[in-house]
Amino acid sequence: MKQIQSNQKKEAKILPSDFFSKPSEKTKLNWFFFEYALEIQSRIDRPLRKKLKRKHIWERDIAEFCRRYAKEMKQPILDKLSGKAPDMILSHEPIEEFFPSLNDYLINKLLAVAVEAWEGMLDMCVSCPIRCISEKDKITPMFDDPYYYK
Repeated sequence: MKQIQSNQKKEAKILPSDFFSKPSEKTKLNWFFFEYALEIQSRIDRPLRKKLKRKHIWERDIAEFCRRYAKEMKQPILDKLSGKAPDMILSHEPIEEFFPSLNDYLINKLLAVAVEAWEGMLDMCVSCPIRCISEKDKITPMFDDPYYYK
């Protein structure tokens, strides 16, 4: 039984390697999306997790959702940052697509989490010395830090 639980925990972890497929993709922008996925995951509180479990949505499903949602928001975020879009709009559509069995209440709760995570990211970015957005195309060594793969 412990082996199964251990494997489920590993599957629930979001890794930096989820955000690049080749060395040239180890950019600060992709690091930003890795951090956004982690931020979403960290803001899904225990009561919401319990409600999701009742719908047979497990920790590994939540982690995969966070990874995909962060990646889905890449283009809207780039459009906002480049000035192509006047506002940043986080969409409920990726949530509905990933979790088609969820009701509107739970979809709205997950969307609220994504919005809170986005706002949290922006607050952190103001004082962060890494400059993931302004230096978005630069390669970052953080993808190779063993700390994130434990």
